[in-house]
Amino acid sequence: MSGGLVHYQAIAELVPHGSRVLDLGCGKGELLAYLQQHRGCTGYGVDLQDANVLAGVQRGVNVLQLNLDEGLHMFAN
Repeated sequence: MSGGLVHYQAIAELVPHGSRVLDLGCGKGELLAYLQQHRGCTGYGVDLQDANVLAGVQRGVNVLQLNLDEGLHMFAN
């Protein structure tokens, strides 16, 4: 994690243990991986870039390759 550990810790304090998380524009999935490991969260990351999707999957995060400008029709409101 590139210096973001303090930020991840601060965000994690706001997320209830065991939450389902949808991380839009998840990048390489670092935050979602942190939440899974430290808060017992589950969920999905969404990113458009091939390299980010691959990095997230390699990190053990469920990542969907979607264009956010086209909407998230697969997720309920």
